[in-house]
Amino acid sequence: MTKKYKLNNKECLAIIKKIRNEIKKYFQKNGLTYAVFGKSMGLDSSVIAGLLSDLSGISPIGVIMPIESDLKDEKIAKIVLKHFKIPAIKIDLTEEYKRLAKVFYQNNSISDQLTKNLSHKDINLIKKMEERKRFALGNIKVRLRMITLYHITQITKGIVISTDNYSEFWMGFWTLHGDVGDFSPIQQVFKGVELYDIAKALGVPKQSIEAKPTDGLNIIPGGFDEDQLGLPYDKLDPVILELYKIDYDNKYNFIKNKKDLFVKISKKLKLSYQKVEQVAKQMESTNYKRRVPIEISRKDIGLLPLELIKL
Repeated sequence: MTKKYKLNNKECLAIIKKIRNEIKKYFQKNGLTYAVFGKSMGLDSSVIAGLLSDLSGISPIGVIMPIESDLKDEKIAKIVLKHFKIPAIKIDLTEEYKRLAKVFYQNNSISDQLTKNLSHKDINLIKKMEERKRFALGNIKVRLRMITLYHITQITKGIVISTDNYSEFWMGFWTLHGDVGDFSPIQQVFKGVELYDIAKALGVPKQSIEAKPTDGLNIIPGGFDEDQLGLPYDKLDPVILELYKIDYDNKYNFIKNKKDLFVKISKKLKLSYQKVEQVAKQMESTNYKRRVPIEISRKDIGLLPLELIKL
């Protein structure tokens, strides 16, 4: 019987050492000092805090940016930053968010104008607009936070450290031009089957480890990541892995009988067919996010190769 995959403490410590070495190499190579990252109560940013702590020549800054947030989130974020001896900056963006949302959704706003101009052309869009509005408002929050982080890096001549993980990557569970920064230490680390063990080995405070994952955007009021992804991360990661092994992200348009595939995976992982199908569909619908920006080559539009141009 194949042994179930799980990182032990020794393996986690070795991984931590390698990630920290990669961070140091990148900073030294590029003459950088300040590592700026957004800090919530969540596990991802807590692991980033641990990885950045006490690195010679690197000065991390944790930025807490509440937007209509629960005070408990801020409290846990501060506990983690204090634990790892990282200076904290707090910038409340709630009023900025409300002002921008008002501009987008008050009378004669973007929403009203779209409805007026497209109602006779795209009935389906109008019907879905209210649902999409919830996600669009959530994305405003993410992008406001990223504006803030990049403002700080411009002042400090630092870079933004991404807090995204591999599970989110495959599910497209992030905001374009909102979540991803300049350097991603845990972008290829699965959250459910790897990151929690790494967090424990790092000594991340239990308040963050035990906090139920949420995107902090209130897209589903009072909801958690599981509500949007369909499964908790420890159940989600095995489904992603099974789909990855057959290169589903690149081949889903060419698979003739997806139903048989989903049934096979659901039986193997002892999950419902519907849950496996939901994960696969989300991977399909977010495929474009893993390939942006899409570029049209010079060759495809009839321009000469650079080697043949004489100015």
